[in-house]
Amino acid sequence: MKKAEVYLIPTIIADDGYMHIPEFAIEKSKTLKYFIAERARTTRRYLKKLIPDLDLSKVEVIEMDKHDPTLIIPAFEKLLQQGKEIGIISESGMPAIADPGSIFVAKAHEYNARVVPVTGPSSIMLALAASGFNGQKFSFNGYLPVKDHELKNKISNLIKAVQRDETQIFIETPFRNRRMMDALIKFLPNQLKLCIAYDITGQSEFIKTKTINDWKKSKIVLEKLPCIFLLGK
Repeated sequence: MKKAEVYLIPTIIADDGYMHIPEFAIEKSKTLKYFIAERARTTRRYLKKLIPDLDLSKVEVIEMDKHDPTLIIPAFEKLLQQGKEIGIISESGMPAIADPGSIFVAKAHEYNARVVPVTGPSSIMLALAASGFNGQKFSFNGYLPVKDHELKNKISNLIKAVQRDETQIFIETPFRNRRMMDALIKFLPNQLKLCIAYDITGQSEFIKTKTINDWKKSKIVLEKLPCIFLLGK
């Protein structure tokens, strides 16, 4: 039997970012009949926008449980055992990067399936490239702690890493962007540099690197959009 193939299909990271989806991702999506996705509805909408003449009635989208994505692993394993071609698709950007798709990629390797990452926009990598910070030594920290004392301790550790010339990258829930910015201004040294990036590849794309001292003067008003924060020298 033919080995299963798992394709990591990128999605847009801004509502108007379809021009950033490469041709191969579009062509491959035309042939896939099975997708693993966080949300079936948004995935179907994305596929229809990407491929207007696609017959969605012939496409099966297996939706993850928002509380426990592992619940659909048995359905995924069945497709792997049958040697199917399967797409893993994220709600935003590249699957398996700050994304539950990694659970399914790990399972695909257990079944010796071919895993094919398809080129596409990744807000984390695009922000790093545009920040001017060290791109050879960096860490992605996901979400920082919510509690004030834990957040302060984490920021202290990030400062030490930056002093070793290791770029530190993290994200925040849009409605907490303002709170995060206030904490960074409060706890970071004036001369340390902060890059803020949001709506990457979108019409209101914003990517700016400044010292904390300069950010204090700018009085930035953060949009309620997904932000990438980067600290560096």
